[in-house]
Amino acid sequence: MNFKSKLLVLGILLGAVSYAGSIDYLAQQDAEYMGNPAMVGKVGVSGAYYNPAGLVWLEDGTYMQVNNQTMLKTYSQTYAGQKFESDKPTLVVPSFQFVHKKGDTAYFFHAGAIGGGGSVSYGGGIGTFPSMEKRLNENLGKILGPISYTGGSDIKGESYYVALQGGVAKKFTNSWSGAIGLRVIDAERKFKGTGNFSYKGNGKNPDTGEPIIPAGQTKFDIDSERTAYGVTGILGLNYHPNEKLNVGFRYETETKLDFNNKESRLREGFSNFLLKDMIYSYLLQDPAIRQWMREGEGERNLPAMMALGATYQATERLMLSASGNYYFIKTAGDDIGNYNGYDNGYDIAIGLDYKINEKWTFITGYQYTNTGANEHTYTDTDYPLDADMYAVGLKYKYNENLELIGTYSYVDYKDGTNVDTGITYKKHVDAFAIGGVYKF
Repeated sequence: MNFKSKLLVLGILLGAVSYAGSIDYLAQQDAEYMGNPAMVGKVGVSGAYYNPAGLVWLEDGTYMQVNNQTMLKTYSQTYAGQKFESDKPTLVVPSFQFVHKKGDTAYFFHAGAIGGGGSVSYGGGIGTFPSMEKRLNENLGKILGPISYTGGSDIKGESYYVALQGGVAKKFTNSWSGAIGLRVIDAERKFKGTGNFSYKGNGKNPDTGEPIIPAGQTKFDIDSERTAYGVTGILGLNYHPNEKLNVGFRYETETKLDFNNKESRLREGFSNFLLKDMIYSYLLQDPAIRQWMREGEGERNLPAMMALGATYQATERLMLSASGNYYFIKTAGDDIGNYNGYDNGYDIAIGLDYKINEKWTFITGYQYTNTGANEHTYTDTDYPLDADMYAVGLKYKYNENLELIGTYSYVDYKDGTNVDTGITYKKHVDAFAIGGVYKF
């Protein structure tokens, strides 16, 4: 790799909370999902997101579901024995579903965080800073003298993709139904912080004895905010041949997101650095961080995706479920290079609902996530890691109109190391959710 491609110093997407789904995508859209992630084939109020075409098989009525998720998360980056860690929790991630069903028609609405969903704070910097020291010395050490990383501020980042969606579902026959909807997304990605470097100077003026290049310091200082709006088309199908089997399908179109970038401090951070223009130019040429530095727009679309799932009522008490999501990352619009080297991602989930008695239902499930990332794509900007998710929960039917939900998920991430930079990335998430469904 050349010098410009290795100066990955500032491009940090720090806020992604995603532990289910692929790059920029969150599949966890309500409390029930975190007890049983195999949701795509289910008939229920959660179908306002997961299976909209299946909503026509609900009893007539108006339904409202309110959810909140809380994530206790630890993210870390390690390079040459130095560890940078964020353990900032995300306490509130709300979502809401509304369904009105009458006869062969159902109207639905969902609001939630379709991507991002939180913030992090890395104490003292990030893994890229010390990893840069070697490369800076290789490229500039002969000019500036030995260069050292001397520490950084807390690096803070946020990433939120807030989504509102709605549509209509219609029964075609006694077994088939379909749905159509639209989603509007307000996306925001931002980070700020500093990394400090010093250089010892080099050479002497033979006439005066003074250093040609005196010792000094330079600071990489950034405060960047990126915002975009987009619209997604949603199509659904559902097959319900009998009371035991249900099959759901959902397709979401690619969402065009042209992020407008505002960066206020980076060029000023090089003010006392003799080669500031050259370094700044190198940084601008690198697609992984150009998105945070340049003014104007940069496209980072939300990939198209499709989902397929089924449920089977094995006994009066036991319902089995399975589902999968597939994310078309390789064909997503990306004029900056965010998705370079990625494969398409996918989730596969299985689960069950067991009715203990008339009041209580036990739910549990497992999901495997392949994000499409790999050992060449992990950076401080994006390191979505493959994961195993284990989920469990309870649903309590308080009365004929109100059901309460409590769930927990443990996500076991696979560590990832970028073979080019030597930085190792790790994540750990414990997630809790509560929800309530009320039928009017």
